Amino acid sequence: MELLQLKYFQVVARTEHITKAAHELRIAQPALSMTIARLERDLGVPLFDRLNRGITLNAYGKTFLKSVNTVLSTLTQSRQELLDLAGVERGTLSIATTSLDEDFSEMIRSFVSQYPSIRFRIIQLSEDETKLELLNSGDIDFGFINQIIECDNVDSVELLQEELLLAASPEHPFSSAQTISLTDLSHESFVLLKENHSIRKHCDELFEKTGFVPKIVCECDEISAVRNLVHAGLGISFLPKPSNKAAALPLTFVRNKELTYPNTLFLAWNKQRYLSKAAVNFREYVIQYHAQ
Repeated sequence: MELLQLKYFQVVARTEHITKAAHELRIAQPALSMTIARLERDLGVPLFDRLNRGITLNAYGKTFLKSVNTVLSTLTQSRQELLDLAGVERGTLSIATTSLDEDFSEMIRSFVSQYPSIRFRIIQLSEDETKLELLNSGDIDFGFINQIIECDNVDSVELLQEELLLAASPEHPFSSAQTISLTDLSHESFVLLKENHSIRKHCDELFEKTGFVPKIVCECDEISAVRNLVHAGLGISFLPKPSNKAAALPLTFVRNKELTYPNTLFLAWNKQRYLSKAAVNFREYVIQYHAQ
């Protein structure tokens, strides 16, 4: 059994998809399939159920994954501890985030300018639950999460709280209004984030609470994509007003009378996992960055 086999298995177990895992690992799909098959032969049990050309982690695989996560996490932490003892301020930080917008990119750029030896592995995920799973397994160092965290192993700090506003193009008739009610939006088209996004969840809660049925013309993965389509006049949306740092397109932002859910951003980490000097520096930098 080789260490590389364990790493490959960990990625396949997380994605439950050979093609996606091969793409993430940057290896050929047949080579990855052969590696997993050889690992199963060595262990003497199948780790995945193979049905209809898909794979699902089975009971053997779930048990083995727990041990693999522990082994790989321990090795990574031990290596980083040795580097810290040697006074070497470098390493790789693994981060899961929903947004890769201008604010996030500027924050990373600014940090890298101060710590050029630190590398990043950034995963874009919409689901906060998946980020928490990766934190618990030790597969990532930090997660940017938009919900209050109730997990014994995970600690967090609130970075910011944004008011969700109605966003429209500058030419929209709402540009002169101070506040808008949902009753004024019955004939409007909406450009919204996809259902697994935290902001979309706030919008859906509002729609369900008030009995409002929006006319949705497009659903996007990224806030920046929503901004572009709203600016183009395709529809309106609910978005946080961008900070001064963001080089965003000009939009009209109006308060909505019924929408009272703030969009809150937390930085989360596994408090039972060793944090390298690089990770501690990043955590302190992110906190200070948002405080400013």
